[in-house]
Amino acid sequence: MMLKICGMKYADNLLEVAALQPDYLGFIFYEKSPRYMANTLSPEEVMAIPDRIQKIGVFVNATTDFVISEAQRFGLNGAQLHGDESPQQCQELKEAECLVIKAFRLGNDNFDFSQLTAYEDYVDYFLFDTQTPNYGGSGHSFNWSQLKKYALATPFFLSGGISLDNIEDALQLDHSQLAGLDVNSRFETEPGRKDIAQLQKLVSKIRSIRSEG
Repeated sequence: MMLKICGMKYADNLLEVAALQPDYLGFIFYEKSPRYMANTLSPEEVMAIPDRIQKIGVFVNATTDFVISEAQRFGLNGAQLHGDESPQQCQELKEAECLVIKAFRLGNDNFDFSQLTAYEDYVDYFLFDTQTPNYGGSGHSFNWSQLKKYALATPFFLSGGISLDNIEDALQLDHSQLAGLDVNSRFETEPGRKDIAQLQKLVSKIRSIRSEG
């Protein structure tokens, strides 16, 4: 089970979180987000993260050129597309040798997973988050039982409202394509500043699952 910690914003906090050695760290390039980081983190601070940690930029309806430009400037390994991006744009980014995570937001009604088929050849992972008026970071979960209907071959990250209160349920989800968990707002002291003590507990739980596997 991999761990992605998203919404990094501050240099001192970034170093503390990186010391926990998550698999992925997420940086939000969407200006309307309270976790927008391009004004608070320099490219040098982001690139100083150990290479074993994948650096993912989170974009919402940005152009391909902008995504590639920011990926090069900040030394990102990949892009998480959290808006209404097309399969064609995912293909363009894959051809630019960018790891691609395409996010979809689920409500508590039945989600039509068939719409993901067009993306399969052009993404490395899907990410399933909670449907809200904004783009992520809500702290709310969706009905995870819907994931039983996901039958595609592409692995996915589970996101949306994951906390220490429901982490056991998340870790016990029985789905062969569940690759990892994506956490954000429920592990913060303020938007963009992560609670290190809470994350340490999360990392401990995930690593215990890994050792058992």
